[in-house]
Amino acid sequence: MSEINEPAKCPLCGRELAEPTVRHHLIPPSKGGKDTPTVQMHKICQAKVHAVFTETELKNYYNTVERLQEHEEIAKFIKWVKKKEPEFFDNSIKKK
Repeated sequence: MSEINEPAKCPLCGRELAEPTVRHHLIPPSKGGKDTPTVQMHKICQAKVHAVFTETELKNYYNTVERLQEHEEIAKFIKWVKKKEPEFFDNSIKKK
């Protein structure tokens, strides 16, 4: 029986990872997270996270994928972006 490698998935939206992707620091480097865990995610997913939360909010509470997914605005974004191709990116999302 041969083993099939599953494609890597974005931890935020669950879609297959495709460029553009970025390494997202769960705790922002500017808030002491330089040497803390990172996760690979779609650039659009990371852009949405930074459009919704300040770096202080990310450090103090939204420092896990599960906590990010709990937030109402992120949950709505995930529902929307899941319908897009993995390569989809929208330049209109602005950082908070």
